[in-house]
Amino acid sequence: MLAFMRAYIKSRTDWKKPENYRQAVDHLEAYLGKDAPLSSLVKGDVERWQRWMINEAKGPKLSPNTAGQNVKRCRQMMRQAVDDNLIESNPFVGVKIDLRSDTSKNRFISADQATAIMEACPDQEWRVIFGLCRYAGLRCPSEVLRLRWSDIHWDRGRFKVTAPKTERYGKGTRIVPLFREVRTELDALFSIVGPGLECAADSYVIQRYRCSEANLRTTYNKIVERAGIAVYPKPFMALRASRRTELERSGKHKNYVLNDWFGHSGAIAETHYLSVTEDDFLDALADEPASNRPSTDLEGTQEGTSVDSAGSSADQEQPKKANDCEPEMAGEALGKANQYIRRDSNPQPSVPKTDALSN
Repeated sequence: MLAFMRAYIKSRTDWKKPENYRQAVDHLEAYLGKDAPLSSLVKGDVERWQRWMINEAKGPKLSPNTAGQNVKRCRQMMRQAVDDNLIESNPFVGVKIDLRSDTSKNRFISADQATAIMEACPDQEWRVIFGLCRYAGLRCPSEVLRLRWSDIHWDRGRFKVTAPKTERYGKGTRIVPLFREVRTELDALFSIVGPGLECAADSYVIQRYRCSEANLRTTYNKIVERAGIAVYPKPFMALRASRRTELERSGKHKNYVLNDWFGHSGAIAETHYLSVTEDDFLDALADEPASNRPSTDLEGTQEGTSVDSAGSSADQEQPKKANDCEPEMAGEALGKANQYIRRDSNPQPSVPKTDALSN
């Protein structure tokens, strides 16, 4: 059975994160042993395996959500075994799983914190990466690294996002506003690299850091520490979620509009993205007498929703790694890029017209 599952994982070259499926099989092997026959597993075994992953002393002590995801992934693989007539029924079908979102790792990155992180970025490409995540809500790295200069429609104030995660649902692209914070950083990078002059007009916006998600995350965590902020879980998702929460709080945009811009449903937003912020509590007490209002200089915010300052961590030297995504200090990083001649003025970059947004 386990050999079938591992072979099936190898055959699914379309999966974005096959390691998640391999991990599920590893946990199943740890419980059943290596030589469990394909036809021997029954629903009761699956239920006991799920409890073992969560509660047993010798188990991996996973959260109910993670254990449920493992059951769900194995169910998908065993469905193929049924289709291939290797087994009569799928023992994973009907097993109740708990896929409630774990909100304990949610973080809201405030405007002040975002400014500090932006200022700590080592070069203009990293400023663009951060701007696309925090102010346009792009998924990183999948959507950020697929952005091309030809996707940006400067005159119309919008750009096309290529979204591989939602492609299978018929939503492989979406159109996102060119928010002021994003435009500022893209404009600065445009002035440096000169699309259509120094590089192809349809080249990728991010060139220097086209590497793995793990390397991007490691580098980003160092930037966060340099900004004097404590490293937080799920860093890129937190940026995307913070922007969704921020725009939701503004009350300027309809829910269906935000869903379209972010490429997810309102239900997904409420479950995984939206969070209660310190501003929500301050707004609730805005009409209260001054004596009832909290001090505005309190350190930190609501536990579990906002990132606290890391204090002196920003002053600590971080060891350098031989890593394609490891940024140099700002001056060195932009040394080569700044050899390009900057235009006298660049209020609206003149990208060659394409049909990138015609669809």
